[in-house]
Amino acid sequence: MSAGSLPDALRQLADYADIRGASREADDWRQLAAGREAGEDDDRLRDFLLEGSDAVVLRARSELPRLIRRLLETGALDSAGALWLARHGVVTAADLNAALSEARLPHHPHVPATGLQTAAEVIARDETRVPLGRALDLVEGVTQMIRASCPEALHVCPVGDVRRFEPLVDALVLAVGAPEPAAALEAICALSTWQGVLHRSADRALLAYQGAEIDVRVGSPPEFGTLLVTTTGSRPHVMALQARAQGISGCAREEDVYSRAGLPWIPPELRHDTGELEAAAAGTLPRMVERAHIRGDFHMHSTYSDGGDPLAHVVATAAGLGYEYIAITDHSERSAAARTVSPAALARQADEVAALRERFPDMVILHGIEVDIMPDGLLDFPDSVLETLDIVLASLHDRAGHDPATLTRRLLGAIAHPLVNVITHPLNQLVGRDTGYDMDFPAIYAAAARTGTALEIDGAPGHLDLDGAHAREAIAAGVTVTIDSDCHRARLLDRQMRMGIGTARRGWVEPRHVLNTRPINEVRAFIAAKRTAKR
Repeated sequence: MSAGSLPDALRQLADYADIRGASREADDWRQLAAGREAGEDDDRLRDFLLEGSDAVVLRARSELPRLIRRLLETGALDSAGALWLARHGVVTAADLNAALSEARLPHHPHVPATGLQTAAEVIARDETRVPLGRALDLVEGVTQMIRASCPEALHVCPVGDVRRFEPLVDALVLAVGAPEPAAALEAICALSTWQGVLHRSADRALLAYQGAEIDVRVGSPPEFGTLLVTTTGSRPHVMALQARAQGISGCAREEDVYSRAGLPWIPPELRHDTGELEAAAAGTLPRMVERAHIRGDFHMHSTYSDGGDPLAHVVATAAGLGYEYIAITDHSERSAAARTVSPAALARQADEVAALRERFPDMVILHGIEVDIMPDGLLDFPDSVLETLDIVLASLHDRAGHDPATLTRRLLGAIAHPLVNVITHPLNQLVGRDTGYDMDFPAIYAAAARTGTALEIDGAPGHLDLDGAHAREAIAAGVTVTIDSDCHRARLLDRQMRMGIGTARRGWVEPRHVLNTRPINEVRAFIAAKRTAKR
């Protein structure tokens, strides 16, 4: 070990402590570094020397925010540069991207802008985004914990990507309102559930929790509305709103922020700067679909196929949610699901559905199927089987190596079929893995609207499809949509319906666009209208 290496390591540890907001610890490390350079011995260095300075520094680095850790590991920054970023509030990838896009980081002689841009690209390639389902698990659990354990926090609200129902979440952010922000942040950081406090400033803490980072922002009641708006909307939305309002600080409620800009409150799911500000100014914002509008769920699975619960339990759970009607739609025989239902099993299921109708007379149980659209364009079951069912959902699960034109023809064939009522998850996207099929969606929307075939907005976290953009296009083309859970576990029926509703709201969907906001007689009429039409 060279003469200067130990003091340098101690100063690195001081910078790391400062990044975490542990100023007293940082002072101790710097005092030790100065003493060592002056030739002093200190008993506090004994364990440090025994373990080795490199090992201690690496362990300390592992306790830093993911962004900072990654920049240090790649050599994009040294410890002084990392501390400089942290002092400017840049401790997450979202912070860095925002700072670079807004060019608000001052010049630093040892941190060239090109280096930061390269670092942002490195972070963008890291698979750190969290699927919405997992993100909801994390932030809802933490929200409940803070509410139960920290009376200092009057309001706790998940914000950012989660509140906008982004399929993939870049950052897990909570907005906390408290009369004494410093006291509330102290109480939150002191909770034993955290795996570490990665960064802390006067009004913010980045906390390690179950392998993720929870970004907690605290504001006083007179500023809480501003905090909600700035932490919820996309950067383009917030910047456009600020320009309209000529500043949005000092607002107690979100409504006050938008009022300052001469606008009504805009629902979180719309805050993407895709026309919502203009629609608000013109008074043409949609009357968004809500959970209370949903009367039933057309897409759920039982142990007859790859569901996790017996049919009776699925039905009882749906009845407990107050649904007026549901559809049981297990996978057809040649689906790639782990288990599928044969025509013989479908007949047995029909008998069980009949018995369950007697047990649950206040809820209409439709017997249906999720039938595969096969590579040759035919449906998995013949019409003689499909005609026995109350509702038929059709899915394009298998790409079969087909080009976009062939995939489009397969889907259009199913839409034209008089027994097919709903096309489920039309893109067949797999969130975070596959963006779905590239098809002629204008043709698909036109065919669905013309034939009276609904397109599904699927609430399963792996699909969330039609996504917001496609849903908005579909309803603009006159398509009727359904919002379904596609649930394989009864306990998730409500949660996945909420995710489907959030996805629909991203697409400006109103109750009038949605089949399962209508009473059962209108649902039956919708199905019958297509069945009686000529092919």
